[in-house]
Amino acid sequence: MNTKDIVGLIHPTLAVVVVFPIIGMVLNLAWQTRQRRLQTADHGKSKIPPVVGLEHRKIGNWLTGSVVGITLFAIAYSIYFKGVFKDFQGENMIWAILIVMIFIATVFSLIFLYKARTKLWRGIFAGLTSVGIVILGFQDGVFRRDFEWAVSHFYYGLIASILMIFSLAIVPEIYKDKSNNWRKVHTILNCLAVLVFLGQGITGSRDLLEIPLSWQQKYLYKCDWKKQVCPDSTSQVLSPEVLVASISNYPILAQTNEVLASGEFVTITPGEDTKGTAEVIQVGGKIQVRLGENFSAIEGPAVRLLLHKQNRPESYTAENYVRLGDLKSFTGEQVYDVPEGINWQDFPNVVVWCERFDVTFGSARLN
Repeated sequence: MNTKDIVGLIHPTLAVVVVFPIIGMVLNLAWQTRQRRLQTADHGKSKIPPVVGLEHRKIGNWLTGSVVGITLFAIAYSIYFKGVFKDFQGENMIWAILIVMIFIATVFSLIFLYKARTKLWRGIFAGLTSVGIVILGFQDGVFRRDFEWAVSHFYYGLIASILMIFSLAIVPEIYKDKSNNWRKVHTILNCLAVLVFLGQGITGSRDLLEIPLSWQQKYLYKCDWKKQVCPDSTSQVLSPEVLVASISNYPILAQTNEVLASGEFVTITPGEDTKGTAEVIQVGGKIQVRLGENFSAIEGPAVRLLLHKQNRPESYTAENYVRLGDLKSFTGEQVYDVPEGINWQDFPNVVVWCERFDVTFGSARLN
């Protein structure tokens, strides 16, 4: 394993060794605290020591800090190795500095939340900490599994952190509120958090099994994740589906066409070699994108061909790109229709993108 792989294991290690044991301790103390309160409600006696409530609050504070801390660490890892810092360019300096400042502000907001005494300041610092986590979480490089958000480890972690932050913020109000309304809110938030933590344990285990080591990536990208098969040493270079797609393209390629613009692919993500020519052509009344005979890209799962506004895509939101379709072949000439009503000049870059891992393989600027 290289340094990146080792650092990537710190997050799951902290979850297993630190966070989940603390969750168990907090749940045990919460149950004892409730039992003691019920037993003494009518001036009765309880064998549960009176310090159990203070211990519950103390360990609960540790739980909030550990959950938020491990979330920020995971986000920092993704941004550093996969986001703006991965292929650092001078034009990204301002954005990189801003991200670092948001990290620092988020950490200090959490610290001030622990120290705040008034309801107003606790609300302010809880809000700032939550907003900081959300902003950082939606930076490029953070794998959010948007295509199946309901079972996303990222979204579970985001929800768990926010629940813990606001649960911490309202603790002092519990001791002041004689109607127990704040206590009920606290209980509801933490019950929801337990369910989210359960989801995190399941999705985290799944994602850990799916994340390849650095040296494995180029081999796993060749697998067909939808069909759950990987090529062996005797596999053909082109699958039957690709051959059919190539044959079906031949009549189109044989037609007379006008080249409107062209560009050469450059590799965006190191190791995901992409090269060759991309052209925008007009065939009759159709506008198409053609990849040349010299085109080649590293194989991978769920690889799409796009038209994008940016030559080095920073985000894949609906307004930034047009999907041309699944990549038909990782080598050779192929043609894709540009959807009607789309002006390709508004999206002057052809991009090869692995949607499953949110990795940009390569890009060609059309001139």
